[in-house]
Amino acid sequence: MTSRRDREKEFKRQLIAEAAHRLLSGSSFEAVTVEDIAREAEFGKGTLYLYFESKEEILIYIFTHGIENLCKDIEVHCSREPDVREALNRYMSLQYGFYQKYHSIFLSLLRRKLEGSLKPEQFLGAMRHQDTITDLVSAILERGIRENYIVATDSRKLARVMRNVLKGFSFEALDRKDIDAEKDLELIKMVLSYGIAVGGREQ
Repeated sequence: MTSRRDREKEFKRQLIAEAAHRLLSGSSFEAVTVEDIAREAEFGKGTLYLYFESKEEILIYIFTHGIENLCKDIEVHCSREPDVREALNRYMSLQYGFYQKYHSIFLSLLRRKLEGSLKPEQFLGAMRHQDTITDLVSAILERGIRENYIVATDSRKLARVMRNVLKGFSFEALDRKDIDAEKDLELIKMVLSYGIAVGGREQ
C-alpha cells in the first residue's frame, strides 16, 4: 500500500509535470527554464529539485505518464470492444490524439537522445510502453484475422505500420495550418480499415 508521503510526493510531481507540459506545448525545450516551470507550478526552484533532478527527468516523466494513460485507454476502450472494426477505429482516435497532445514532448525527447543528453536507458524506458501498445493492437488485429476481417499477415508489423501512419499524419497536421486534422483522421481510418480488410468495402 502506498504511504501518504509517497502519494503527496507523486501529487506534487504531477503538478510540476503538468505545468512543464503547458509551457513545453507552446515553446521549445531549450527556451523553457527550470525557473519557468517552478513559477508555473507555483513552487520555488529549490523545491522543484526535491522532486526532479533535471528538466530531462521532467520530460521523461511527462511522456511516460502520457503513454501509460494511452495504454490504459486502449485496454478499456479498444481491447474490450467485441467489434474489431470499432476497436480499431477507437484505437486510431486515441493514438492520433496522443501524438497531437505530446508531439512537442516526443520531439524534445528524440533531440535529447540524438544529442546524447539522455542516458540510453532513460530513453528506452520511456519508449518501452510502445511495445505494450503494439501488443494490445496486435491482439485486436489477431482477432480480426481469425474473424476473416483482417488479411492474414504479421499482426505486430501491421500494428507498427498503423502507429507510424498515425504519427506521420498527426505531426504534419501540427506543422501545417491548412490541414483539417479531424478530416485527416477520418481518411486514415477509412484507408487503414478498408485497405487491410478482406474484400475491401464489401465487408
